[in-house]
Amino acid sequence: MDLDQSFFKEEIRSGFLVTEKRKKVWATELKILERFDEVCNKHHLTYHAYYGTLLGAVRHQGFIPWDDDIDVIMFRDDYEKFQAIAPEEFTEPYFFQNSYTDRVLWPFSKIRDSRTTAAEPQFNSLGRTFHQGIFIDIFPFDSVDDGIDPQFSTITQIQDLLWVTVTNPEAVVSALEKGQQLYLSADFLIDCLQKSVQERFRIYEAFNLSCLGKSRKVNYLISELYPEGGIYKSAEKSWFQDTIYLPFEHIQLPAPAGYDQILTQCYGNYHQFVQGGSAHNDIVLEPDIPYTVYFSR
Repeated sequence: MDLDQSFFKEEIRSGFLVTEKRKKVWATELKILERFDEVCNKHHLTYHAYYGTLLGAVRHQGFIPWDDDIDVIMFRDDYEKFQAIAPEEFTEPYFFQNSYTDRVLWPFSKIRDSRTTAAEPQFNSLGRTFHQGIFIDIFPFDSVDDGIDPQFSTITQIQDLLWVTVTNPEAVVSALEKGQQLYLSADFLIDCLQKSVQERFRIYEAFNLSCLGKSRKVNYLISELYPEGGIYKSAEKSWFQDTIYLPFEHIQLPAPAGYDQILTQCYGNYHQFVQGGSAHNDIVLEPDIPYTVYFSR
């Protein structure tokens, strides 16, 4: 759906100046989101607005004025199905980016627009060989320890160990050489470490898929394994049992029916405005310049 030109006018929202350029960034993300929604509907996949996008939908009926990103989540089963079909569904000007399609190692995915720039400092050295268009984020949600089944603490330790085989294999080798007792057999780990990083990552994701539904709680697993400084605690799976639709700018966005419990757990009194910076303050956003042109200058 094309946006009316009035959308792009500079305006004050909640006491914050939203510039024309920020509106263009928003418009790019909304178009990516609309394409993502089409693909999910075509393949009968469920997703929900989450993080600041959920807060924006509930409190502002759109973007948080001082924010500039869109985040959605999918349960692991639908996420894996999505990963399988996304490379063929998102063709130019869009690009599906994850650990299998580009030079990255992260446990989530992005959909980017090649006609734009979102230059992240940690990737500047890669320049135009790494896709750096404006994006939306898609996070997988996995079953996590709910404190009920004592066996799930072992599952958490295995999840963590498998993630370390991907991100820090030297640490696993060192532990094995010291004869430390780990949560997986030495034979399995030695075989795993001989595989490529992408193959190790597939093992990590496959194990998480095998655990889905074994507890009452879900979360983006990295937030669970490394919670330092994070506000997003595990959520009850029942909060996602029903989906409602909330207005988000000019579209309707699927959200978990238990959004009040989720937002209260994360923010407390989430109706109170706390103006802050975007999570992407260090990213150069250029909605009118392709990243290939930006890095060729």
